[in-house]
Amino acid sequence: MTDKNTLSHAELNAIKKASKKLDDWRLDDCEMYVTTEPCQMCAGAIVQARIKKVYIGCMNPKAGCAGSIMNLLEVDAFNHQAESEKGILEEECSNLLKDFFKKLRC
Repeated sequence: MTDKNTLSHAELNAIKKASKKLDDWRLDDCEMYVTTEPCQMCAGAIVQARIKKVYIGCMNPKAGCAGSIMNLLEVDAFNHQAESEKGILEEECSNLLKDFFKKLRC
């Protein structure tokens, strides 16, 4: 979000690029790797894009919507669910985010 745009999350940017490259809004055969747990906006976009699976580095207990606060990726009432695997390189991802936000505040 360094461009000061609420919608500029990495997941949304990746979905946009993948849709353009594949010339389709359905990303059925795609998997996504994220450093931190998606927020509600990104989790919703992942479901809408029909992404098959999301690999999550570290959880976000304050804003995460893939298991921390709620799990929008696996709501049975939606027409699509995205499988998720959590804790992928968890410590490294957590440190990466801490360093990123520390530099952003300076």
